[in-house]
Amino acid sequence: MAQNRRHFIQRTAAGLALLSASPMTFSRNLAEQSATYQSKPWIELSKEAYLHNAAQIGKMANGKPIVAVLKNNAYGVGEVPVAQFLDESPHVFGIAVVKDEAALAMREGGVKKPILLMGDFDDSFADELVNHNVTLSVHSRNALSKMNGISIDQKVKIALYLDTGLGRMGIPYQETFNIAQEIDKNPNLSIEQTFSTLTSPQDFAREQISRFEDIMDKLDQAGIASGLKHLAPSYSLLDLQNSHQQAVRPGILLHGSFPSSKMQMAEQYPLQVPYRLKAPVIRLEKLKAGDTIGFSRFYKVGQDEWIATLPVGWADGYDSGAENGALVLLGDQLFPVVNVNASHANIALGASTSIKIGDVATLIGPERPEITPEGFGKLINGHNYLQINYKESIPKHSYASF
Repeated sequence: MAQNRRHFIQRTAAGLALLSASPMTFSRNLAEQSATYQSKPWIELSKEAYLHNAAQIGKMANGKPIVAVLKNNAYGVGEVPVAQFLDESPHVFGIAVVKDEAALAMREGGVKKPILLMGDFDDSFADELVNHNVTLSVHSRNALSKMNGISIDQKVKIALYLDTGLGRMGIPYQETFNIAQEIDKNPNLSIEQTFSTLTSPQDFAREQISRFEDIMDKLDQAGIASGLKHLAPSYSLLDLQNSHQQAVRPGILLHGSFPSSKMQMAEQYPLQVPYRLKAPVIRLEKLKAGDTIGFSRFYKVGQDEWIATLPVGWADGYDSGAENGALVLLGDQLFPVVNVNASHANIALGASTSIKIGDVATLIGPERPEITPEGFGKLINGHNYLQINYKESIPKHSYASF
């Protein structure tokens, strides 16, 4: 079973590497992209934009290093290519993931920076994770037992993961000192990092910070090393200065979005949308007044108009709420999304059109305010965490810049 999973990881990493950062890939033009993926959607990634966002976050954190959270397939846009980009950033200390396969795929993809596995790992992967220099999180006594059982001729790098009140993962903070003492007695284990995760409400987050710092003081007094200390996800990074500790741990900020659209720092530290979701027109028909679209007849044509079909739907992770006001860019014009089903989205083009089969639509991207994640969210009265749902099967292409 482990061997099959390893082969899967190797194939995944190899495939993603082919879609990532070579100059030849960067130089591909739109026509080549369309010809390559003429029947399905794809995602384009900008190395320049990701490096820009990392630099801006460095400014937000007053120069503190960044532990870049690329969980859930880098919020849906491709963990390996994004990690490859951030591997070149002087502002990024390391990468954090929650899946053991993701950590190994990044190493297979050539990522050199420290990788922190914030989640659990399969026993069959233990030796390989250690050999690939992945830091493992002690998030429970069971996790510590697994690490004590690793029999390999090198030190196992670990991180203390504290639950200071989030309640979903980590060692209960009251037990941390005793567990750290146990770890300190094991010469095969080395504490490289200590971290926790803060809740959003400021008053309780401050209490969490106090709990964390009390434990760190106790460890210092006992002569137990705690390594690099970090607490702040994107929201706390912006909201609580004293959450920064020795490093910050942003996620959604790296992808060009603020965790809240009301945050004033958006103007002070402008981020760039580093990805595009694109799809070609695969059907173009002129429907007559009174015709409807979809199982529920969601959209009724008011007058004869051209309707384009794109091969992307909610089964691919495109928000079904798009049919409630979202726009897409086709050519140099914005057109409304009028229906979204599992596999397709329909676009109303009007009574006449110059759009053709094969023309490429940008559903999400930096070109217009209306199609940025924030713009999309406002139009449908939703959120800007759009890419979190995108399926891993959507092809990814890396570019030096857009």
